[in-house]
Amino acid sequence: MIRRDFLSWWFRPSFLQPWGKASKVLFAGPWVGEFGWELMHWQGFLRKLAPNYEKVIVCCRAGQEALYSDFAHEFVLHDVRGTADCNRLLTVDNPEELARVLTLVPPGADHLRPLGAQPHERQVFRRFGERREEIATDLLFHPRGRGHGSDRNWSRENWERLLGLIRPLGLKVGCIGLTSATQELVGDFVEFRDRPLSESLDLIASTGLVVGPSSGPMHLASLCGTAHLVWTDRCRYARGLTNRIKYEHTWNPHGAQAIVLDECGFQPTPETVAGEIAKFFGKVLP
Repeated sequence: MIRRDFLSWWFRPSFLQPWGKASKVLFAGPWVGEFGWELMHWQGFLRKLAPNYEKVIVCCRAGQEALYSDFAHEFVLHDVRGTADCNRLLTVDNPEELARVLTLVPPGADHLRPLGAQPHERQVFRRFGERREEIATDLLFHPRGRGHGSDRNWSRENWERLLGLIRPLGLKVGCIGLTSATQELVGDFVEFRDRPLSESLDLIASTGLVVGPSSGPMHLASLCGTAHLVWTDRCRYARGLTNRIKYEHTWNPHGAQAIVLDECGFQPTPETVAGEIAKFFGKVLP
């Protein structure tokens, strides 16, 4: 059995301490934790460290390369699977894959495994995505439909009801996400699901408002500097923070507008969400 502490370090390793000496090569990862933590406590941390090295090798899941492409010299892609919690895996389903990846760490390189929460001063955040008029929309929906944490999913009926409520506003709507982790909707919208991450970042940067329950694409909206309307609960999660605090402050490095609905948890009514959308665009629902 692979120990949990073998997957992550809660304290900075010696080469990051004041008395430590850095190698010429940094091997970062494998990142095995939650996507939100990868966005807000890992990729920005690596970007801050990158200028100290002649070569940076990032070990990440396939498809996430766009988060690191501005500073990584090389990628090692992995498929380590298990139950994620913040910056680590609680269980490892395929330890042979983890073992394979660890054999690829170059001799003498500084090997940085996933760390815990990092303050903003230890990170450098870039604004992701490029606005492109040919893909621009007014709204992007993320109709979350994951099996894990299914209580956070809105029903397909709610999403389609929302589409009907806002139709008179004349807004162009698109849907983003993975088909394997989102709901299949019927309605008047543009299908943007299953696009590469780099294209999804451009889609988010090219819209007026991203709408959905608390999830990875909502955190991506923050890193694109795009306004987002998100619903969530009032629970305190890692480090005692509520999702409202994260969206409005600690996980919002670019100061993007965050409209947080938390009075009804993960099940606000479509009418409530439609009202907030109308208000954002300065329109009135019929």
